[in-house]
Amino acid sequence: MNGNVFASLVSITNGLHRDDRSDREFNFQNSELKETPKATNVVFKVNFKRPLNSKKEYYFKLISNDTETELATLKSQFPKDATEPENKYNYTVQFNKFNKYLKDIATYIKKQSISNNLGNDTDYIINYLKVSAIRLYIELQEQYGQFSESALFSIQEIAEKYFNDIDFDTSVFLKLETDKKEVVKKLSKTTSKPKTSFGYKNRDTSKLLPVIKQLHFRIELLDNRTTPEQLEKLLLAENFNNIDYKIYLQCETTQFSYVVKELKSYFHNLKPTTIERSGKFITKTGAALRAGNLYKNKIDSPKEKEEIDKTIQQLQ
Repeated sequence: MNGNVFASLVSITNGLHRDDRSDREFNFQNSELKETPKATNVVFKVNFKRPLNSKKEYYFKLISNDTETELATLKSQFPKDATEPENKYNYTVQFNKFNKYLKDIATYIKKQSISNNLGNDTDYIINYLKVSAIRLYIELQEQYGQFSESALFSIQEIAEKYFNDIDFDTSVFLKLETDKKEVVKKLSKTTSKPKTSFGYKNRDTSKLLPVIKQLHFRIELLDNRTTPEQLEKLLLAENFNNIDYKIYLQCETTQFSYVVKELKSYFHNLKPTTIERSGKFITKTGAALRAGNLYKNKIDSPKEKEEIDKTIQQLQ
């Protein structure tokens, strides 16, 4: 079965219900499937009944491995030097992913129940998948819930919200009575001093203004209230809070998002959250440019992509 287990097992076309391998085949798969190391950045563990046949054992290992991988990756999504807006954005990304896992599992259970496809083995496997997805959700809440902009839920509420399960056995989750939770929370709250400059890397700044002028010419980067020289001054400023004017953009947000992405390697701190924090950029619609606007409008091929690429390459 290919792909992430939380997606592949509940695929209507290639999901668990279509797996008709024999016990002999599952025994072989079990001998080949290696256990992923346990994630160390966890607050909960799962006390689930043991698998008692080869098919259940195989899927139990498969689900456990992907769960541990997801949990181990979670910590890297919240780096110690991240700002609060970055952590809020990263929380939303992780929440949306786990939210989709739970919704897809709930839809699968409903459809297979209608079709009477939830036999003993399938019921066990899907229930373990369900429990594992809930674990991802509660680990995210427990470790990084301070960055959530929406309500947090108890385990029972999660089970009821997604699966309409009012009798869910919450005792399957055991909260670790160690210092791990405190350590994780302290790490997630650690933030560096907010940056007040974009940090142009090259001591020779002579190439930057010509590049800005060419971008302005090729994609109408700025409107007539802003000059390329003003943008250059802002990008090179040691403290952008000392700049007393705004940068009015004329290009599309998708284009500016791409420009920021391509310029990022030439600066220490040119990224959406810093741009928002500066409060200096105004979109063509007259609104203050937010990090979310840049992330949402991030595409690989905006208008005039080749022209943008050629122009920015001159900074090399």
